[in-house]
Amino acid sequence: MYEFARWLVSAGHCLAQAMLVVTLATAGLVAPAQAQDSAAATTVVKPNQPADLIVANRPITTLRAMAFGASPAERVEAVTDGLDVLLEHGGPMVVSTRPIAEGVAIQIDGKFVFRILNDDADRESGETAAMAADVAVRNLQQALDEIREGRNSEALLKAIGYTLLVTVFLAGLLWVIVRMYGFAARRIRAAAQRRSEKLMPHWGQQVVGGSGIADLAVVPLKLAAWVVALLLVYQWAALVLEFFPYTRPWGEGLFDNLLGALGRFGRNILAAVPGLLFVLLIFLITRFIVRVVRAFFDGVQAGRIDVGWVDETTARPTGRLLTAIIWLFSLVAAYPYIPGSDSEAFKGIGVFVGLMLSIGASGVVNQAVSGLMLMYTKALRPGEFVQVGETEGTVTSVGFLTTRIETLRNVEVTLPNAYLVGNVTRNLSRLAANGGMRLTTAVTIGYDTPWRQVHAMLQMAAERTPRIARDPAPRVLQTALQDFYVEYTLVVCIADPKLKISVLDELHAHIQDVFNEYGVQIMSPNYEADPADKKFVPKEQWFQAPAQPTVEQPAAARES
Repeated sequence: MYEFARWLVSAGHCLAQAMLVVTLATAGLVAPAQAQDSAAATTVVKPNQPADLIVANRPITTLRAMAFGASPAERVEAVTDGLDVLLEHGGPMVVSTRPIAEGVAIQIDGKFVFRILNDDADRESGETAAMAADVAVRNLQQALDEIREGRNSEALLKAIGYTLLVTVFLAGLLWVIVRMYGFAARRIRAAAQRRSEKLMPHWGQQVVGGSGIADLAVVPLKLAAWVVALLLVYQWAALVLEFFPYTRPWGEGLFDNLLGALGRFGRNILAAVPGLLFVLLIFLITRFIVRVVRAFFDGVQAGRIDVGWVDETTARPTGRLLTAIIWLFSLVAAYPYIPGSDSEAFKGIGVFVGLMLSIGASGVVNQAVSGLMLMYTKALRPGEFVQVGETEGTVTSVGFLTTRIETLRNVEVTLPNAYLVGNVTRNLSRLAANGGMRLTTAVTIGYDTPWRQVHAMLQMAAERTPRIARDPAPRVLQTALQDFYVEYTLVVCIADPKLKISVLDELHAHIQDVFNEYGVQIMSPNYEADPADKKFVPKEQWFQAPAQPTVEQPAAARES
């Protein structure tokens, strides 16, 4: 807002200076040579080419014919010299006409000034010498009246006063625009920051941030303020130039140019209306079709609609893919009806977009195709507990480009879909409904301990762990006969894969307690030689300070 205000102030200052220069030039203080009563000028043209007669910056007529061996340019020069003489003598300066054999003679106060010959008329447009003379009389009379007005100091002072009044009015309007822009911009920024989550998607918020979203929301208002301010300044310049006789034709030209530009703009809008209506029709039809498709796949995802070629998991990505295809098809169909679509600018934009997509979309396409493979092969679904490489956790979302997994340590890991396709994915919860997820832990015990005793102790430890399923029952496998010990693997079942770490923690504690109760040494993780005494913790030392017995501890441990 402050930059906009500074610009308006500087623009107003420059325009005020320009106004002063124009005023002084008109009053005869800056360019006296132009302010003389003989303010007639000619347009430099080539010999034997039409020449325009201009008096006091106002076009009078166009001379086209040769007269007594003089070219149109030479005729214009002779007319301006004659006007200088007549203006020096003064008088009422009444313009009139008199028919002559060759055309029409133009007179000022009954004195001959120049003639418009029959060949001076524009025959291609059907103009005659009399018609051209009537136009020349009106223009010349207006130019002479303006010259007379330029001699009147009272009229010049009035023009200067009007200029100052209009300038003050312009400054007031610009001040109002600045104030209104500041008020509206603050309201829009506040609303945009409150609704930033709805105005832009998550990735957009990450790129531009909250303040960036607010700045983007203010851009249309800023553009409108600039357009209004420039139009006001343009109109001010036209009015100021029209106040002074010498610059009045320039002001009229500025005003006519503005009206012409607005007229062309309006005609272009009217010409574009049929195409825009057709584009709107395509948009409405496409939107209706997309809503039907979305409702169908939402019903499939919710289980209300049962079809064989898509299920609840693939319904959402299939709906999105089909929706994108429908919108692209509608865009191709509506493109020829968009105003300006056949222009070189649109063609250049299309080539640029195609080039950028061809250069940068290879990686994106690879990730998107990998995402489709994951979705339609049903390798993993949101809510399932999986392990990919060193990442283990619950799948939170499967997108076209990336898949998010929430680990047991409450860390969200984002994996590219191409990485998932290229690595082994272990789905730990897919078969959990068939008795739960299998969980294993292993211990190594020496050969001098009966294996039946080890089996019984491991099963006892599993029974003391409440979150281990009883059906199927825990079982023990002798998975290896090593040089110095036997490896026993306990296989248990848990209902929820997310409890893996906490269940293992509790199970390991119970295994140590049971083996300590029965005085059996656990030889993991390494064994070098038989110790003099067995290495285990007696019951009376289980709760050495600061440890305290808990309700969950076995009865034998609490009694000791």
